[in-house]
Amino acid sequence: MKRTKIITAHISATAVATLTISCFFTFSLIAEIMGDPLFIKQVKTGILYSLPILLITMPILGLSGKNLAGNSKNPIIAQKMKRMKLVALNGIILISLAIYLYYHALYKTIDTTFLYIQIVELVIGGINLSLIGMNIRAGMRLSGRLVKTEI
Repeated sequence: MKRTKIITAHISATAVATLTISCFFTFSLIAEIMGDPLFIKQVKTGILYSLPILLITMPILGLSGKNLAGNSKNPIIAQKMKRMKLVALNGIILISLAIYLYYHALYKTIDTTFLYIQIVELVIGGINLSLIGMNIRAGMRLSGRLVKTEI
């Protein structure tokens, strides 16, 4: 596959994954602030039904990133790869939490246990968004679209 097509796939997967995770995070936060049990159930259902988007885009993102990195020893690329390993680990945890929160919201009560698990999900989701953002910035630096400025 040509490098330009791999870059396009990588950027597209990054954009879709980032937007999806941002939507999950934002809607979960809004639902918790509102405190409406019906809205919380709708959000958790929407997240569960949308998980396949991430199950498709994240491997594309990872595989295309590895392909683009090749055997590079560039420290920026090494940092991106380290962050992606953490993103993947957090992703597995987040999928488990999303399934648990969906089940708990629909078939049990929205109680303090639900709230504590929701807080954990929001913290890990925020960490993942930050890590992905750092990788986007690093990718833009590597491509020359973003120049590091000295303060």
